Amino acid sequence: MTGGASPTPTEPTPASTSLTPPRLPRPPRQKRWWRALLVVATTGVLAGWLAWYVLTPAELPTDDQQVQASGVTGTPLYLGMFSVPDGFDRTLHIQGVKLSTTASTDLTVTPWLCQGGTVGVTTSPEQFCAALEDPAGAELSTGDSIVVEVSGEAAAIAEVDRIRIAFREDLRWGTHAAGHAGARVSLHPAGD
Repeated sequence: MTGGASPTPTEPTPASTSLTPPRLPRPPRQKRWWRALLVVATTGVLAGWLAWYVLTPAELPTDDQQVQASGVTGTPLYLGMFSVPDGFDRTLHIQGVKLSTTASTDLTVTPWLCQGGTVGVTTSPEQFCAALEDPAGAELSTGDSIVVEVSGEAAAIAEVDRIRIAFREDLRWGTHAAGHAGARVSLHPAGD
């Protein structure tokens, strides 16, 4: 061998062969808490807005008209309490119609959905309605109305308050006052 020892291969250092990226410094805990607080606050605001949107559908039309009706005992009397106005571009899925009545004696007061028509005061709603049905579970749209049937076997005077309709409209639902301010009904024995 002339001249000396052959060079020995050098071993690579661990830093030069590593394929993993260097570790980034962790943000201080305070910054992570602010981010978490921001996410919680944003989620709360969005949830609150969504709840408000779902539970506040637009009000239904009302007026100050008081229906005056007179009928005969033993014969049902039908009063138009809410008529869907022209241009009402909503379809309501009715959950129920709430009534409040004060009467001088026992009366039966029942809400009905008058499809395809409106009623003022009548004893023959079939002349004005294409169909008369239980409003719970039905749809209310243009051309329809809510009618209240009042019947009793004894002479009576009754005050029917403004109706309230519980409904769903798309994703929104609520219970809102609708239609006329109320009705005053008097029933007299036949022949009086």
